[in-house]
Amino acid sequence: MAANPVRVASVGIGWWSGVLADSVHGKSDQIQIVSCFTRDEGKRGQFAAKYGCRQAKSYEDVLKDPAVEGVLLTTPHTLHADHTIAAAQAGKHVFVEKPFTLLTADAVKAADACRKAGVVLAVGHSRRRQPTNRKLKAMLDAKELGIPIQAECNLSAGAALGYKPGFWRSERRESPAGAMAGMGVHHVDTLQYLLGPIARVMAMSKRLAAPVDLDDATAILFEFERGPLGFLGTCLVLPKVLYLNVYGTEGNVYTEGEGARLFVQKKGTEDRASVPMPPVDIIREEMEDFARAVRGQGAYEVTPQDAVRVVAVYEAVVRSAETGRAVAVSELLT
Repeated sequence: MAANPVRVASVGIGWWSGVLADSVHGKSDQIQIVSCFTRDEGKRGQFAAKYGCRQAKSYEDVLKDPAVEGVLLTTPHTLHADHTIAAAQAGKHVFVEKPFTLLTADAVKAADACRKAGVVLAVGHSRRRQPTNRKLKAMLDAKELGIPIQAECNLSAGAALGYKPGFWRSERRESPAGAMAGMGVHHVDTLQYLLGPIARVMAMSKRLAAPVDLDDATAILFEFERGPLGFLGTCLVLPKVLYLNVYGTEGNVYTEGEGARLFVQKKGTEDRASVPMPPVDIIREEMEDFARAVRGQGAYEVTPQDAVRVVAVYEAVVRSAETGRAVAVSELLT
């Protein structure tokens, strides 16, 4: 362990908290999990035993612990804003899983609380870090695709087929527009990372096969401020689907497989050339990015403004699906 790793508490113990912990436990000298809290004592004890950390009896105890410098929040979506604000007011740095919040006003309040407290706010939009998206960003910046015209992407899986009543993820209020909360917002962040801010959205969202009262299929059209148009599909009842493609006047790029595969189709041919991609642990990378930011060694890549903008697009999607009209993202940011 490094001489001065950032000491954090894991709050909200479930599947994803384990993914975050596994990415750094015994692998990174920049961040150390020293405490944990969830209301389920059994889960708390198992987590503490696995990762060699203390157990806190409440979130308030976590925030009072002088040994804890920051929190890793993987709590239900509706709690993110309050948990972030409480941490900031206690002087704790915050890593919070996406979606940052469900409402733009809450995102602004939480981001402002962190700014005023002088603590780092890091939101877990990890997929922009995939090697395919890094390569695609470099190609767009170098204008290798000419003028970007369209983007299309899908991130779907079948988790909702196993949802039971009472599970927090099965509640409509925790996941408005269904898969947008757990999956679609990843592509929203990545699309804006690649092509700049989304200006307007038109969305449809409905329940087709989920065994609980939750939308399971969402389809969205985007207009970017720079001009391109885009499509995002995200669904909770399909075998896994994952791709993100960008089409330009001089060529098209196709990405798939969690950052593993990228193909380039140049103008004048229908052939697609495969471009080798190096393996990258995007979760460890974002955890260490957070740790470096806490230590004053640069800013966390996903800025608070980026995170708020994703929430605004998400809320615009929900409004559009509810009203049947196109919604300008600026409506949520004023």
